[in-house]
Amino acid sequence: MRVTDFYPIFYTEDIEKETKRFIDDLGFSVKHKPQIEYLDYVVLENNNKRRVDLVCSRFPADSFKEGFLGMRVNVDNYDEGVSYFEAQGYTVFGEAHETESSVTALLTKGDGSYLVIFHHKK
Repeated sequence: MRVTDFYPIFYTEDIEKETKRFIDDLGFSVKHKPQIEYLDYVVLENNNKRRVDLVCSRFPADSFKEGFLGMRVNVDNYDEGVSYFEAQGYTVFGEAHETESSVTALLTKGDGSYLVIFHHKK
C-alpha cells in the first residue's frame, strides 16, 4: 500500500459559509464534491495544488466539533490501507462508502483522532 496524498479535514456546521471563506479569503477553488451519504463534503484546492477537505455531518447522532477533524489519506489499495491503519489502532466507523470511482471510510482511534481513507479506483 502506498499513500498518494495526505491533507487536513475541517469540520463545519455551515459548509456553504466555510467553503465561501476558503474561496474568497484564502484563494481556494472547489476541486470536487464527493457524494457521501449523511455528509456534505467539499474538496478544495489552491493554485499550489494544496488541498483541504471540508465536511458537515448529517448523521443523526454525531458528536463532531467545529475545527480540525483529522487527516484525509489517499491510498492506492483500500484493503491494505485499512489494514495498515487498523494495526496503528484505528477502527472503521460505520461502513465504507463505495461508488464507481472510489471507496471511502472514516476511521477513528481511542484518542479521538480521525482519518478518512480514500481509494480512487483507476
